[in-house]
Amino acid sequence: MSLENKGRRRALASLALRAIMAAMLCPFASAAWSQDYPTKPVRIIVPWPAGGITDSAGRMLASQLQTRLSNPVVVENKPGATAMIGATFVAKAPADGYTLLVASSETHGINPHTFSKLSYDPAKDFVAIAAFAINPFSVVARGDFPAASLREMVQVVQANPGRYSYSSAGLGSASQLGMEIVKLRLGLNLLHVPFQGEAPAVTALMGGQTDLQMLPAGRAATLRMGGKVKVYAVTTPERYFGMTDVPTLSESGFDKLAIANWFGVVAPAKTPTAIVQRLYAEVQAVMKSDEARAALRGLGLDVHPSVTLQEFQQFVAAEPARWGEVIAQANIKLEKR
Repeated sequence: MSLENKGRRRALASLALRAIMAAMLCPFASAAWSQDYPTKPVRIIVPWPAGGITDSAGRMLASQLQTRLSNPVVVENKPGATAMIGATFVAKAPADGYTLLVASSETHGINPHTFSKLSYDPAKDFVAIAAFAINPFSVVARGDFPAASLREMVQVVQANPGRYSYSSAGLGSASQLGMEIVKLRLGLNLLHVPFQGEAPAVTALMGGQTDLQMLPAGRAATLRMGGKVKVYAVTTPERYFGMTDVPTLSESGFDKLAIANWFGVVAPAKTPTAIVQRLYAEVQAVMKSDEARAALRGLGLDVHPSVTLQEFQQFVAAEPARWGEVIAQANIKLEKR
């Protein structure tokens, strides 16, 4: 054998040995990621304006995580385009665990169907970490609407097709899609009036410019106490903890209707597995505390049912298909932007 061939064999053997050693060291490197993380402030991006329910929930989580991680966890609001601006920002951020996103049905299930050109890919650009809150909805009307129950409201609207309207937080928002589903199932002819966010939509409702709305149950409970809205039904399978006297859609005779938004934490794709697992464990620990549950319920939300990391990742991956099916079944016509 020539000296040249021997040299090549030695070089190949050396490369193979290095590859084997690298593979053996991978678990230890991954563990080091988890032990060293975090060493600088962690940012949680909320893709909605400050002061809203998503923002408040994100800040509660950040506060609790900061204590558990013994490290600053700060919230940054990057609103716009039905959460697309904030989601895109996180999708393009370094995959190091220091930039996270408060994700929801809008960012991962609805936007793929409402934007002709989405600037991020929900499936490829993120890794799902943990769900932490659920936001039940309710069907509400302005305080002087001429109906005392859901069935009466249906009768009034059906007797006057096209006369009444509903407001939403915007085109493609969960509040619009939820009401469109209710419209289809209950046989209602309502005009949709979209706004830029929940607050102006509620203002229009209370001011009498619109008649109905799909509103988060927590917000509805507060407005109901002041007589500013009527709450006809909640959209979850069980009654809402803050309005136990209000029936569910199913109890009102309209079954197979369950509508709620979820909030979860996701990170840029290729974030180290050890960091993902660490964050999952910390979020789960936070949500098991009485303090977190009380804080969420104070916002009108509730703790999301506990699921494994793999189950949450599967759930998020299925969101585009689930909402796409809902949109198709309800024949919802959304503007492509």
